[in-house]
Amino acid sequence: MKKVLILFCLLAPMIGFAQNEESLKEAELSRFKYLVAKDRAGLESVIHKELVYFHSSGVQDSKDSYIASVLSGKSIYLSITPEEMQQRVYGNTGINTGIIVIQQPAADGGQTPLRVRFTDVFLYADKCWQMVSWQATKLAPAQKP
Repeated sequence: MKKVLILFCLLAPMIGFAQNEESLKEAELSRFKYLVAKDRAGLESVIHKELVYFHSSGVQDSKDSYIASVLSGKSIYLSITPEEMQQRVYGNTGINTGIIVIQQPAADGGQTPLRVRFTDVFLYADKCWQMVSWQATKLAPAQKP
């Protein structure tokens, strides 16, 4: 997966996908996959060195502390499913907003869904999108009709 993202980042400027909403969305979805897979190299490639990350609990992380929490198992993501996502691009700055459902392990061995509304900011740097800021707010679980 990392090789695909790196190839995409290298070829994107040549084929006109460098700084548009679709490439921003792909960077976000790739980041979700890297979190679930605990892929250090993938996370390093899509997270900016100046990351400021605010969890829905209010805890703040930097790039290094956030990646360390994922790799150590302190932050566990069994799956991340977007309910809605919107992208906006302003030059080399991209903003993602939306709602995701994060499946986390439960004490009984099952899974617990965490539904959050998020806003994050990406910068187009080193020929690809890198997340520089994240803010999430917990939401009530989705109601079934």
